[in-house]
Amino acid sequence: MFKIDQTPTFTHRVEIKVPSDGGHDLQDMQVTFRVLPDEEIEAFDMRTSRGEREFLAAAVVGFDDVEDEQGKKLPYSHTLRDRLIGLAYVRVALINAYYAALMGKRVKN
Repeated sequence: MFKIDQTPTFTHRVEIKVPSDGGHDLQDMQVTFRVLPDEEIEAFDMRTSRGEREFLAAAVVGFDDVEDEQGKKLPYSHTLRDRLIGLAYVRVALINAYYAALMGKRVKN
């Protein structure tokens, strides 16, 4: 039986390729997304970084496993979310993870 959830969310581990000298450092965090209806997604211009940021601001509702440089855990906040999605390599990883989770497969970069 299919059950309709009025405010569906899902949590997935998101791998992020953080640029480092000569390559990338693979890091990850647990992210909770809100499932956005198509009508809402269509309002975002995903061809621009601004549209991507606006989409993620609407879709990302929580995360865990984020630390500062000293290893201190950082709690979720809109300010920290906006700081993270302001980084292209984080933004791409989050968007790919969102769609991969909805479609049940990995999205290629």
